[in-house]
Amino acid sequence: MREVFDFIELNYDQSIRLKEVAQAVGYSSAYLTDLVRKLTGKTVNNWIVERRIAAAKTLLLETNYTVEQISLDVGYQNINHFYRQFRNYQQTTPQRWRQKQRE
Repeated sequence: MREVFDFIELNYDQSIRLKEVAQAVGYSSAYLTDLVRKLTGKTVNNWIVERRIAAAKTLLLETNYTVEQISLDVGYQNINHFYRQFRNYQQTTPQRWRQKQRE
């Protein structure tokens, strides 16, 4: 499992998917999905998204980068996808989250 999390940590800011993670650790996508879900209760994709959101929150707090720049920096190719995932995990938009944290 350590290899899975190390791979995600090193590559979350790139366009990675389950297939790339599975190849990197030498498992099939299906086996890796089952293994990670059994051991953690989350999917590989959940772990990737959570790592990206954590990095985005750090950048929102510590920089004045635009939300679009931050979304690119943490591995999203589509800003709308970033907004949807951020809202799913934080129940608010990146701008509102940044404003609330800075108050």
